[in-house]
Amino acid sequence: MSPIKVLIVDDHLATREQLARWLNHEGFKTEQAANAKEALAQAHKTSFSVILLDMILPDRDGLDLLGELRRDYPDTCIIILTAFEKEDSPAKARAAGAFDFFAKPIHFESLGPRIDVAVEQFREKRMHDYQREEAQQEFQFESIVTKSDAMRRVFGMIQRIARTDETVLIQGESGTGKDLVANAIHYNSLRSQASLVKADCAGLTETLAESELFGHEKGAFTGADARKNGKFEQAHGTTLFLDEIGELTLPMQLKFLRFSQEKTCERVGGKEKLELDVRVIAATNSNLQEAVAQSRFRLDLLQRLQRVVIEIPPLRKRHGDIPLLAKHFIKRYNRRNGKNIHGISQPALELLERYHFPGNVRELENLIANAILMEDEELIQPETIRMRLSPPEARVRVDLSQLPYKSAKEQFEKDYFAQALARFNNNVTRTAEFAGMDRSHVTNKLKALGLREHGED
Repeated sequence: MSPIKVLIVDDHLATREQLARWLNHEGFKTEQAANAKEALAQAHKTSFSVILLDMILPDRDGLDLLGELRRDYPDTCIIILTAFEKEDSPAKARAAGAFDFFAKPIHFESLGPRIDVAVEQFREKRMHDYQREEAQQEFQFESIVTKSDAMRRVFGMIQRIARTDETVLIQGESGTGKDLVANAIHYNSLRSQASLVKADCAGLTETLAESELFGHEKGAFTGADARKNGKFEQAHGTTLFLDEIGELTLPMQLKFLRFSQEKTCERVGGKEKLELDVRVIAATNSNLQEAVAQSRFRLDLLQRLQRVVIEIPPLRKRHGDIPLLAKHFIKRYNRRNGKNIHGISQPALELLERYHFPGNVRELENLIANAILMEDEELIQPETIRMRLSPPEARVRVDLSQLPYKSAKEQFEKDYFAQALARFNNNVTRTAEFAGMDRSHVTNKLKALGLREHGED
């Protein structure tokens, strides 16, 4: 690993030499500048990880120079040095972009470790900033790939509600892009300077759900060796995305309802009421009205969630979007994999446009990602796409009127149950509930149709 490069900017030669000797001894690589002009010249010539900058320089104010360095070299960690510390000096230095502040005389024994810590924390912060900036760019409305009227209506609704603090419920089949909509709402909101916090309710076991969402105190239960902040507490001041909210247990639904009403919660094993400023966006691929009728979801919570509802259309109803999305994903996965696939052939595109996409946009993305890796031609060929389409879930749409009645009925049932299974993540019980049929009857039907291996008990 190459040594950390440090630029020492100070008008006192003795100070510069002393700092350089100490830092070189500690394994850093140093350069020196006696004034602002020399500092800018060195920074232009060499990429420094750290600049140690004196606040008082003979040719320019240190804070003024700090501002220019931060603007032109945002990936450099700048630490201010000064012998004339005033009460507000650290605050002013940090407001101007300094990451840390050392008062002279400097304690050399602590300097090296503090620089190491500063560089690590600075890099983590920059990575977080980069990720947030990329997310903000990706989820701006002009970055959304669609020409479908249905999706344009969705994003028109997002524009109207993004800058409010209203709770939002996003409904749609698996893979339609509910997380994309949640991110678009957040990164176009007044809370966009902080990251979106996400909790996957479907992945929470009943025993750990309360701790994961609301946190716990040390000693609250066996294995609770330290205090843990839950997702709600982590989302204080920003947005919490509760994906697959229909999978929350009834006790967790009640606790969430109380939080929605009072904006307070308690950690497991704690007595302190935490007052939290959290905007909630929830998503589901389930029919929550049916879940209420079956006593699996609270009516009062559904009524609170339904103040703003956004319905995401499935890909098969987003006319004209498949070519746009395919082009978008080809560009993305070319870049990620160092490939140069020029596009998709017309026969391959026609194959995609005939396909009903039970997995929606996510399935299309996976198909293109795989095709980029596997394709040897300049254009993606239909064979490369077809090898990822395994019946029956991958069956292209068939004109049933062209088939004899018995064959058309069997084809319809295959398509219906394949799509229903995909919608409910291969859960036979939920598929049967949705179809309004007895579970054993559905199980036999799946077996007769050759779909039984695709359902889970």
